[in-house]
Amino acid sequence: MNTETNFYKRLDGPIMLILMAFFMVSIVFIYSSQQTGQYGAQNFALKQGINYIIGFSLLLAVAKLDIDQIERLAWPAYIFFFMVIILLRFSPEKIAPVIYGAKRWYSIPLVGSIQPSEFFKISLIILVARLISTHNASHFFRTVHTDLLLVGKILFVTIPPSLVVYQQPDTGMVFLYFIAIGSMLYLSGLKRKLVAFFMLAALLFAGMLVYLFYYQPDIIYKDLIPLLKPHQQERIIGWLDPAGNSSDAYQSQKSILAVGSGEIVGKGFMNGKVYIPEKHTDFIFATVAEEGGFIIASFVVLLFMLLLYRVIRIGHKSQTSFGMYICAGITLSLSVQIFQNIGMVVGIMPVKGIALPFITYGGSSLFSNMILMGMIFSIRKTFGIYMFSGNNKLSTD
Repeated sequence: MNTETNFYKRLDGPIMLILMAFFMVSIVFIYSSQQTGQYGAQNFALKQGINYIIGFSLLLAVAKLDIDQIERLAWPAYIFFFMVIILLRFSPEKIAPVIYGAKRWYSIPLVGSIQPSEFFKISLIILVARLISTHNASHFFRTVHTDLLLVGKILFVTIPPSLVVYQQPDTGMVFLYFIAIGSMLYLSGLKRKLVAFFMLAALLFAGMLVYLFYYQPDIIYKDLIPLLKPHQQERIIGWLDPAGNSSDAYQSQKSILAVGSGEIVGKGFMNGKVYIPEKHTDFIFATVAEEGGFIIASFVVLLFMLLLYRVIRIGHKSQTSFGMYICAGITLSLSVQIFQNIGMVVGIMPVKGIALPFITYGGSSLFSNMILMGMIFSIRKTFGIYMFSGNNKLSTD
């Protein structure tokens, strides 16, 4: 009994409060979003409530593990989920249906659709954190050669599954994979020459695209964009030229209208009038901004900032490099998801199938993020991390 009591006391209270706030925001605005004719009698708010119950159960189950137990699961989890995403490609449509031209989900009776690439992201973060920790421990004196060896190891475990996921197709998830490992690599202590080289290469690539867009647009539209898959072409063209491609930019234009029409205080709960297809999923933030206005939308963004700050703080206080790398991968992965999702809703980013963490309707995204939060709790619990209390005195749970 005392063990159970101590376990719950060692959970991070601020993060739990933030997650409870996300739960309420998600349920309220999903319920409001589904009050249009496109949804019929389906109750996505109820389903999301059940998803949250499962999600909190997963969080607590993972939080009970010690961080060294999570580290030992790195290779088994990686191999298992890699095999699962490979099998998805060859599974019949009764098991893995094609939805909107993509084969990303397993259809499981009584459970619903499960997206394995979401859970592979977790295993990849754990494995890369372990690879960096063990590599640095065995190469105390760092050189460019040892750093390139580390980069090679990480690319070896990242590129093959990324190619499989890309073929589903799911470019957004592949992007998140590389963002997560990039953040961990940056903190791994790479030589400044290598960091500068990678950053310069990225800047040159981005600069070249900007130059071509403004001065050689035919190369962008006639040579580069056709290399993408059809749905990717539509999204990119709709983002670059929404006025001339209104059909491809339909969701984006509608979401911008919804956000702008909410103004400061919003139209009120269930008073959203702008029609957006499937807005209970990736465009849920448009409902938040339309009905809750700038005030509620800003409150949601503030919650995300507080959550990220808390994760960064726990990573900073972690007593092992493995825990720090885990926190870094989770922080940047969540940051990119938040920026991309809200960015596409307000029109500054192209439309991608990336969920708004903890708020978008769906089981796989919520479950994977709850597992990630469970890992954060495990890091904090295992090492008895000191946190500042309200009276500026150090306290520990």
